[in-house]
Amino acid sequence: MNRNEALSFLRNHQPMPDDCDLTQELIDKYDEVRKFFIANPDKEVISLFLTSYGNGDGWGVYQLVEDVFYKCHFDDVVLEIKKILENPSIADSVRYWVTQVSAAFSDSKLKKGLEISLNSENEDIRDAAQLSLDMMDN
Repeated sequence: MNRNEALSFLRNHQPMPDDCDLTQELIDKYDEVRKFFIANPDKEVISLFLTSYGNGDGWGVYQLVEDVFYKCHFDDVVLEIKKILENPSIADSVRYWVTQVSAAFSDSKLKKGLEISLNSENEDIRDAAQLSLDMMDN
């Protein structure tokens, strides 16, 4: 796999299918792309990964995507999280996972977007937002 193939895969899977529609082949490819960008950090993939989350947990792979962000510059990750969280029309699947990720990149710049998440109709999103805000206050 090379950078262009990995980027193409991410661009074509915005977002990934819901868990009930995933195939082993597709989630394996997603995981391969994830591992590629852990080994080859790239600022361009931050937003692509953040908007790639489908409904569910990606058969356990979505939890591991955060490792890609740890390889990137903190401020770049915060900026992309901020953009997504402040978009009120973002899909709930994306909002949930990005709200979760925000806890690991705690920054006051995320407060406005987390407040949008805090007002979600989805209880899981609200809980994740509250956790992130609580971590920010400590």
